[in-house]
Amino acid sequence: MAGAAFLRGDRLTLRTVEPADYEFVHRHWNDPEVRRGFARSTPRTREDVAEFFEESDDESVHFVACVDGERVGFVWLFEIDDVAGRAELGYWVAPDEQGNGYATELADLAVRYAFDDRGLRKVSARVFEWNDASRRVLERTGFRQEGHLRDHYYVDGERVDASLYGLLRTEE
Repeated sequence: MAGAAFLRGDRLTLRTVEPADYEFVHRHWNDPEVRRGFARSTPRTREDVAEFFEESDDESVHFVACVDGERVGFVWLFEIDDVAGRAELGYWVAPDEQGNGYATELADLAVRYAFDDRGLRKVSARVFEWNDASRRVLERTGFRQEGHLRDHYYVDGERVDASLYGLLRTEE
């Protein structure tokens, strides 16, 4: 397994992203099932992926989620604001690994990292109106719906709404 293990859950390990992971991320960021959840309309090359990770700043943290050394997903905190004590959560599970509860565990591990290791006070997330699976992940992790964005995103040729979710450290 490339990359150092950073967090361990019951079944998952979150580890640092290494160049050996770029192909995994590249493949799934371009996968219609995955990219639809992030409104990515532009194809990403391997070079784009490498540049994304190599030019990453202090406002984001990325982890590859693994089960028994095999990559199953990806989770990141972005727009981290240490002064305000907040960040936004994003995650995905490879399509052939979905339905195993991995998304809930990787989201929970990332939230634990945000609160315990980073000392943040709030983590937020957005979910498209049609993404009931992601909504359930957030709710199982303790997030509460805080707002709604109407016609805010353009996905697969149509305008879509998104719900805003938040979790305060005190609610964990």
